[in-house]
Amino acid sequence: MASAIEIKQKNRKNVLRVIYEEKKISKAEISKRLGLSMPTVTQNLSELFDKELICINGTFDSTGGRKAKAIGFNADARFAIGIDITKNHISGVLINLYGEIVYSVRLRFRFEESDIYYREIAKLISHVMEKGMVGATSILGVGVSIPAIIAEDGKTVTYSSIIAATNLYENLKDYIDFPYVMMNDANAGGYAELWHAKMVKNMIYLSLSNSVGGAVLMNNEIYYGDRMHGGEFGHMTLEINGKQCYCGRKGCADVYCNAQNLSNLTDGDLGKFFELVDTGEKKYVDEWKKYMQYLAVMINNIYNVLDCDVVLGGYVGGYMEKYLDELRRMVSERCTFATDGSFIKPCFFKHESSAVGAALYFVDKFIEEI
Repeated sequence: MASAIEIKQKNRKNVLRVIYEEKKISKAEISKRLGLSMPTVTQNLSELFDKELICINGTFDSTGGRKAKAIGFNADARFAIGIDITKNHISGVLINLYGEIVYSVRLRFRFEESDIYYREIAKLISHVMEKGMVGATSILGVGVSIPAIIAEDGKTVTYSSIIAATNLYENLKDYIDFPYVMMNDANAGGYAELWHAKMVKNMIYLSLSNSVGGAVLMNNEIYYGDRMHGGEFGHMTLEINGKQCYCGRKGCADVYCNAQNLSNLTDGDLGKFFELVDTGEKKYVDEWKKYMQYLAVMINNIYNVLDCDVVLGGYVGGYMEKYLDELRRMVSERCTFATDGSFIKPCFFKHESSAVGAALYFVDKFIEEI
């Protein structure tokens, strides 16, 4: 049997959840929605006001009496920071409790296990706080996204071929003054998309960046697999004895669908590549068609196994919206099962999804513990 304290905590959390989801709601509607008495709702609202988690957000139109006050969630009560580490870049984002990006920045800085590199991360954290005008007491924590497989403890790197980051968690402890956790970059990106989608039950997030990865999202949670290898779509074989992959094997999807296949043609500028595709220049159009053919094969394989929506994210995913019709057609022609390809979706976060997803770990934790 639940104690009075547990009931009180549950009521407070439910009241906050309704306000959080609706963004703008009246006290009477909260009472009706949750089946709580007005005095109980008032008491919970008072406590949430004291914690600065809610605020008055205008009024509703009058229905004959005094206008009801609109109660809103204060998304800027706390913030979280996300850091995305890649082989050649570091990104930093500051997000609020709605997962909205308050400030973001991306630096070209090659990864290395050194004091200079870790100091750069510390400077980046201070920079996003300064630009976001946020003090240390408002920061919930720092999520660090990396292209590696992380154990369940969020600390131990079990596989890292792209960057030598086996001791990263321990190395960062002298440079980050907040609670921090590490996440696989593709899982972090998928988590950000799931956060935005909210009501999606099952979904595949396919990260098409300078490495190819993904996240399997089942029953609104990330499926990591028995050994934390879930979603490693970049290492499914597309060509037997094909091109060499960084993992040591040949013919992996990563070799054919990573973003550098395209950006290397325009001195590392992926946006420039797509500009040239749109002008119809044959060299770039041909490369894009070849890329799309391999991507269609990979998506079809994923769909045949998991039978759910596939969201295209990562660097290339941010540009995919205008090419979706063609990609859907290519997948439909290959697919065994009748489909118009509408299960292929564009991503919501066009940039910095991995950094956002890593930061959302602390937002989620905070909301759960209220």
